Amino acid sequence: MKPLYLSGFNVSLNVDRARLIVRDGIQSPDHDPESFEIQPRNPHFDSVMIDGHSGTVSLDAIKWLMRHNISIHILDYNGTLLSTTLPREPINGPLKIAQIAAYNDPTKRFNIATKLIEAKTQRTIDVLDWLGSRYSDVDSVTDSIQSEMKRMHNCSSLPKLMQIEGHIADLYWNQLQKVLPKRLGFTSRMHESHQMNSADEVNTLLNYSYSILESQVRKALNSVGLEPTVGFLHETRQTKYSLCYDMMEVYRFLPDTAVIECLEHNHFSKKDFYRLDNYVLRLKPEAVKKLLEALRLKFNSSVRYKNKLYGWDVVLKLKAQELAAFILEKRSAVSFEEPRPVLQRDDSKTVREAILSLSAADARGLGIRRNTLWYAQQRVKSQKSFRVYRKLKTKIL
Repeated sequence: MKPLYLSGFNVSLNVDRARLIVRDGIQSPDHDPESFEIQPRNPHFDSVMIDGHSGTVSLDAIKWLMRHNISIHILDYNGTLLSTTLPREPINGPLKIAQIAAYNDPTKRFNIATKLIEAKTQRTIDVLDWLGSRYSDVDSVTDSIQSEMKRMHNCSSLPKLMQIEGHIADLYWNQLQKVLPKRLGFTSRMHESHQMNSADEVNTLLNYSYSILESQVRKALNSVGLEPTVGFLHETRQTKYSLCYDMMEVYRFLPDTAVIECLEHNHFSKKDFYRLDNYVLRLKPEAVKKLLEALRLKFNSSVRYKNKLYGWDVVLKLKAQELAAFILEKRSAVSFEEPRPVLQRDDSKTVREAILSLSAADARGLGIRRNTLWYAQQRVKSQKSFRVYRKLKTKIL
């Protein structure tokens, strides 16, 4: 995942003598936007994210990007994904026919939907355990979630399955609300009767982050020739990419944990946002770049799957391939629970207690310098999140 982010007025992409000419947008009257050119067959990015107010993308530029397997994603004013242009997908008519047949088969559709929710539920438990290792305010709701999972295994209709998923989501967001800074005004992902509420900083960051996740999922589905509008969990409706939303449910933990970590380390402040006339918050371009970097690191982080290490962006493609094989009946089963993320905290309650209980004499015996101990203890007392070097962590635990 290596996105090229462009924003502002008069963004432009065109081609001159086989080179892609890129011009970023104007942010303010005294702003001198960056311009650069890229030689063919040597791009340093794999997608283009345009969050611009105005500009042009020439047909030659679109051809150049598509030939280099680079997708184009247009963000709306509130950070949602407005439009995507993807490289040519594999010609796979039999897969699309089989996908529609699976959608029309109640048993197969329910099976796939259940597997998606099971995986999302496990990721919910993983993230809440990760938070619980740091924050005493986080209640253990594992028993409640497992109770909902028992109901899931006993239900036989998609509406009931979605109802159970909604209950689990409520448990999840109620716990997240406890650990996010109160000054950010986050209360829920729901606002009256709809989601995507960008009235506070947290939801604004999540909206942008989910748009990046959506762009990655759409690329993964496109790479194997799956039809993104025919899903199994979400209903197929006009203008909706149902299968894309299905796959996103399993991997929302990636943007969720990225946003939480950014907020814990104070990467964003009030100055990174501005409010539009309709009261919707918008991220400033420099803030979007910070968020994209955090997401890039998260998506490119390694996870072990089938005895190999992959980035999560590659895992998305592998899972799309497995789903396609199951739909074509080349696999007897499909699952989304593996690989499981390894979510660890440097500043867990265990680490904090160990640091506070360490005396100067004990630290000296462990080979920890006095100023290192003092700094670590001050960070613990401040209640702020912090990182602990692996060497220090090994010594104190």
